[in-house]
Amino acid sequence: MALAALAGLCCLAVAVLAGRAAVAGQTRPPTPAERAAAAAAAVAGRWRSWPAGRIFPAGLGYTTTLRARGTAHRVGISPDDHCAAALDAALAGPARQEGCRAGIRASYVDELDGVVYTTGVLAFPDPARAASFTRHLRPGRHPVAALRSLALPGTASARFTAAARQTAAVRQDGPYVLLTVAGYTDGRPAAATGEFDAPAFSAAGQLAREILAPLNRPAPVDCTRRQWSC
Repeated sequence: MALAALAGLCCLAVAVLAGRAAVAGQTRPPTPAERAAAAAAAVAGRWRSWPAGRIFPAGLGYTTTLRARGTAHRVGISPDDHCAAALDAALAGPARQEGCRAGIRASYVDELDGVVYTTGVLAFPDPARAASFTRHLRPGRHPVAALRSLALPGTASARFTAAARQTAAVRQDGPYVLLTVAGYTDGRPAAATGEFDAPAFSAAGQLAREILAPLNRPAPVDCTRRQWSC
């Protein structure tokens, strides 16, 4: 009887200690690594959690080569967010290999309605795979054929066809890659413009920064809230 009682006390003590350890594990503050992982996951998921109108604001400011301020106005957002739908065939395969999750496009026109920009945000699982995808965009390999132009009927972008793409640009930040193609709103083909007029499309890089900066802004982690997994 004494041995049985002693064994019972030992089992109880083990159970109490295990319970305390479990509670401590559940109530301990998250480690720096866990907080960093939660923040990275929040940034990488913004393409899904943010409405498209937040990713692509109605207006984006830029500065011309003459130091004048202008605003590019959004004329529409594509309802199709599949990566293959946003990219030319040459890049659809590499995007798939790197785990592209979405390809969201919008078109903007400049202050004078003379230039149209189609911008596309490609979302990848992490910055490493986003950077790997950009290596498929070596200078000269895809000078224009990259992002599909988004022509929206009834807007200044209506004539912006694939042949009208004059230039393309790429910018990667965090798990996102932003591709931009630009052309004239009158739809003139690139082959018909003669010498390339780089200043006419100088806003492309500025628009990319305006879109990517909010997407990659560090997320304030609050592990006490239900939407966080720390």
